[in-house]
Amino acid sequence: MSCSVTSDSPIFIVGCPRSGTALLRNLLRSHPHLAFPTESHFIPAYYRGYGDPRSAREARRLAESILRLYWVRIWKLSLRPGDFADCRSFREVVCRLFETFARQQGKRRWGDKTPHYVAQIPVLLELFPAAKILQIIRDGRDVALSWLKTRMEPRNLYTAARMWRELVRAGREAGARLPRETYLEVRYETLLAETQPTMREVCAFIGEPYDEAVLRPQPDPPPPHRAHLKDRPARSTRVVSSNMEKWKTRMPVPDRVLFESVAGDLLSELGYETEGRVRKISALERRWWDLDHQCRWVIRRLGPARLREGLATFVRTKVADWRSGSE
Repeated sequence: MSCSVTSDSPIFIVGCPRSGTALLRNLLRSHPHLAFPTESHFIPAYYRGYGDPRSAREARRLAESILRLYWVRIWKLSLRPGDFADCRSFREVVCRLFETFARQQGKRRWGDKTPHYVAQIPVLLELFPAAKILQIIRDGRDVALSWLKTRMEPRNLYTAARMWRELVRAGREAGARLPRETYLEVRYETLLAETQPTMREVCAFIGEPYDEAVLRPQPDPPPPHRAHLKDRPARSTRVVSSNMEKWKTRMPVPDRVLFESVAGDLLSELGYETEGRVRKISALERRWWDLDHQCRWVIRRLGPARLREGLATFVRTKVADWRSGSE
C-alpha cells in the first residue's frame, strides 16, 4: 500500500523552538481535515541512517525501531512492525505511521510540527516533493525569554541568540530556493494580531478550505512524562493577542545588548525594532558561553524523571546518525 494522495502533500510546520509552532499546529489541527500528532523528531535522522528498506525483514526492523521511540509511542498507534512488511521506501513507512494517526483522529490529511526540521527542509522535500512547508518566525528576544524557561537546548542568552539566528536563517535560505506554492513564512506577531486573515492565507497555501474552527487552538493533553502537570492550567484554547514584545519590559538592558550583538542583523532584516546598542564579543567570551551552555544542559536535561526514556530515544536517534556517517 503506497501513500495516499493527501500523504503526497503533508504539511510540515518548522521554525526555531518557542516561535509559535505549537500555536500554529494547534490552530490547524482544529481543521476538520487535518491531524497533527506530537513532534516526531526521527524523520531526517532515520532517513539518512536507514534509507529505503529492501526487504520485508528490513521494513519490519525499521518499523520496530521507530515504533519503540518514546515520541512515537505516545501517539498510541494501532500498528505492529509486521504491518510495514510491504513497504519498500522510507516514505511509505512514514506515510503509514501518520496516516494511521490521522485515521484514528477521524481526519484525512496529516501534518508534522517538529521545529528543528527547519534545518532539514531539503530532506523533507526529498521525501515529499509536494509537501507544504510553513516556517513561523518570532522576535528572537521573545523566543529567548520563553526558551530559557524550558528544559530544552539553550541554557544561556548567548546560546539562545546564536541558535535563533542559525535556525531562522537556515529555514529562510532553504525557502528562498523554493517556489511560492511550497514554502510560506508566517510571522508570530501577525498571527496574534490578525488571526483570521493569517489563517485564511495559510489554508489557501496548504490547499484546504477555510474553516472558522482554525481560529480556536486545539491543544493536546500533556504527554506521560508530564503527567504531574495534569492539575495545572491547560495550554490556552484561544489566541492571546498580547503575547508579544515582552522583551521590552522583561529583558534587562545588558541582555538586550548581548542579544542584539549576536543576532541584531537578522532582527533588522526581519523588520523587528532594534535599539542600536551592541558590543564586541571576544572569542574567549564565546567559548565561555558555549561551555556554560553545555554544562547547564547536561545538568538540567538529564533529570531523573526522564533519564531512562530520554537516553533510550537519544541513543536510537544517534545510531541512525552514525549509520548515515559510516556509509
